[in-house]
Amino acid sequence: MARVHFPVIGRLDMASRLTRGTVTIDRGAGLFSVRPYRRRRIYTLPLSTVADIVVGRLVQAEARERQAQRRKGGRR
Repeated sequence: MARVHFPVIGRLDMASRLTRGTVTIDRGAGLFSVRPYRRRRIYTLPLSTVADIVVGRLVQAEARERQAQRRKGGRR
């Protein structure tokens, strides 16, 4: 299967500022890679790990939102 490339902007290599980079998704190998602009380093993870991270962050954000609503006297 083919690789797909996407330009991105985020805190990729330097945590203090936004930088450009490229995300590559290799469906055949099941890999997700990020290469910051003008860097040789490529960060690669299996797609299943990326999915776990995304779902985990969304679940935590939803839990924080529900907790904030309870504090305000909202829905229980």
